[in-house]
Amino acid sequence: MAKKRKEARYKKIVGVICIIVSVGMIYTLVVTAVRVLERREELAILTEQRDELQAEKEQLEEEADLLNDDDYAARYARDNYIFPSEGEEVVILPEQEE
Repeated sequence: MAKKRKEARYKKIVGVICIIVSVGMIYTLVVTAVRVLERREELAILTEQRDELQAEKEQLEEEADLLNDDDYAARYARDNYIFPSEGEEVVILPEQEE
């Protein structure tokens, strides 16, 4: 009879240990899944930022190539920095209030 009690007690202990190990493994799995989802979201954001920066880089490279052309550079300076041509005078008018 004592032997049967020891076996029953042993089976209960083994069962509890299996449950504890199973819960630990499930917890680890859930934590890992959450981390993967967070990383995917971060990857999507970073990929979008990379694409935007690549587009901006291409635009700036095109503009830099255009600025190597003297005519374009002069036109750009006149349009954006009020740089006059020879014989021209620049008059800045005050902004009108509405």
